[in-house]
Amino acid sequence: MGVLVVLVSAAYIGTTQGYLGSLFARYYTDGGGSNEGMISLEGVSQYILAEMKIKAFNMTLFIAGAALILGYWLSGLIMNPLNKLIRVMRRVAGGELATEVPIERADEYGQVGEAFNSMTTQLRDLMDNRKRLVEDVAHELRTPLAIIQSKLELIQQSQGTVKPEALLSVHDEVLRLIRLVDELQLLNTAEAGELILNKEPTNLPMLMEELIELVQPEADEYGVSLAVSCNEDMPTVCLDPIRIKQVFLNLLTNALRHTREGGKITVCMQIIHDCVSISITDTGSGIPEGAIPHLFDRFYRADAGRGRIAGGSGLGLSIAHQIVSVHGGSIQVRSEVGVGSEFTVKLPLG
Repeated sequence: MGVLVVLVSAAYIGTTQGYLGSLFARYYTDGGGSNEGMISLEGVSQYILAEMKIKAFNMTLFIAGAALILGYWLSGLIMNPLNKLIRVMRRVAGGELATEVPIERADEYGQVGEAFNSMTTQLRDLMDNRKRLVEDVAHELRTPLAIIQSKLELIQQSQGTVKPEALLSVHDEVLRLIRLVDELQLLNTAEAGELILNKEPTNLPMLMEELIELVQPEADEYGVSLAVSCNEDMPTVCLDPIRIKQVFLNLLTNALRHTREGGKITVCMQIIHDCVSISITDTGSGIPEGAIPHLFDRFYRADAGRGRIAGGSGLGLSIAHQIVSVHGGSIQVRSEVGVGSEFTVKLPLG
């Protein structure tokens, strides 16, 4: 701003003096007056030039003052919202994640404020998820660890030789802990995008038949019938068969746990556009509408009354969702309480 004032003033002075000088030079050339006239005219020119210099100085002061006022106003216009943003940033850095930038304008500062508020919202969500994860893991570990502790205390207090049967419950709880840790590790790896898939051309109908044979004894025990239907021209799909087996085994097991005796579970496979769609439909108890958006959350159980043993760890659907997502597919749920549920997995053919 100061450089601009100097340049404007210098240009004004130089232009004025140059114009007056050329005017008097023209007069001297064209007028041809006497020496007295020339001396008088020279005095007038010096007086005019002196006055112009004073006016130029005054103009410079005026422009400089106006520039200072304008600069102060512009700096306030620029710095005030930036200072507000900096104050909010410092509060957020101090741990006040609920603090947000007030959005009062729609320009670049407003866009920066909206982006910052979105970031703080994501940070709050991450912190809440981390707290819930720690609480859920602590809850899941508390029960098996308590069982192991009580069993070991009984063994220590008992007289005589410890029978192998007394250690079976301890062994079961240790296996449950190991499975929980493995599931958490798999889920974290998948969410971080670091899950490695060993893809190969896979015959999905054959894979599903293997899974049906695997869960058939449990279905017979529950009195539930299993059926599979698929298109005759079902092509092979490039995927990780071990991971996909884990997905559908979890879905079939959940369907069995929620289907009453005499019910039915149907597996339907078909080609829809450039995807293969696999639906698992049961005639079970169904899922409440409010629980469906949370089905794929960690440790979430739609039926809070189901225990840890009966209902699993609550990680199965989260893992299934992540595995399907890594394959580039999707998993959807439709359910009606008292009628049944349908889980549909779509996997790309390519």
